[in-house]
Amino acid sequence: MLTEFLADRGDWTQVMSGARACLFFLEEGAFPLPLQLAPLNFETLFCLRGSVTLTRRDGSSLTAGARQVLILTDLSNLTGASVDAPIEGVLVAVDARGARESLETICSLLGGLTLDTGRVRRWMTSRGGCAVDGPTHWSRAAFADLGRLPQSEWARWCVWKSVELLYLLSTQDEPGTDTLPGSMPDRNITRSLAETCRYMEEHLDEPLTISTLSRRACLSATAFKEEFRRLYGLPVHTWLRQRRMERAAELLRTPGLNLERVAKAVGYSSVSQFAAAFRQQYGVTPGQYRKNV
Repeated sequence: MLTEFLADRGDWTQVMSGARACLFFLEEGAFPLPLQLAPLNFETLFCLRGSVTLTRRDGSSLTAGARQVLILTDLSNLTGASVDAPIEGVLVAVDARGARESLETICSLLGGLTLDTGRVRRWMTSRGGCAVDGPTHWSRAAFADLGRLPQSEWARWCVWKSVELLYLLSTQDEPGTDTLPGSMPDRNITRSLAETCRYMEEHLDEPLTISTLSRRACLSATAFKEEFRRLYGLPVHTWLRQRRMERAAELLRTPGLNLERVAKAVGYSSVSQFAAAFRQQYGVTPGQYRKNV
């Protein structure tokens, strides 16, 4: 689906035989129909910002938001797809036939690891060929470590994580029923929360309170916190702190910015408080991080 759409738009990197990836950005809007995905091909979308919604033939929908991974193996059950808020992410496209030798080599290096691709196909079929992973321990770690890497390594990292995800899916219990993932919040709420997230990302240097953010989302403070956690898997303040630290990591890779300026750019008036929050997320101080990049 996205592979074809991004053929001339994304910056593609051939990571290994049968697997390539690209970093991309898309504005709001619908994808052109028909949606297609070649047999024995699959896509994994690592969503950094924004959200995309898929509509099924039965009228239900599936939304992948920030720090979630969308997995696609079959599009025949879909009738539409749209970007709800400008989306940035890394798309991994895999041709299973072309990647077979590479996967066999990886499995051999890992002591004869077995990837039960038949089980993966059955598990995905029970979910209509599309599923969202996250927030889980695996997805949180995948995105947290992605933020530590230079952008030039994102394609390789996401292909490696896709192989890891393939392994995790191959260990899933056999599906007993064809139950699709539960519906996400009302689409208008999803849109509103995506817009609020974008606002937060554009104003990381400012005080951002639940009261202010819930008014922007046209929700009560309680509903805003509940729906935000339901959609993104994290409390608002935790999500916001992570985004601030990710932005700080980007700034620390910029020569000439001292720690005080970096701290202020992500909403901290105190360098010591900023350093404590940064260490909590990355396990090192801002100064140590800067030396290591």
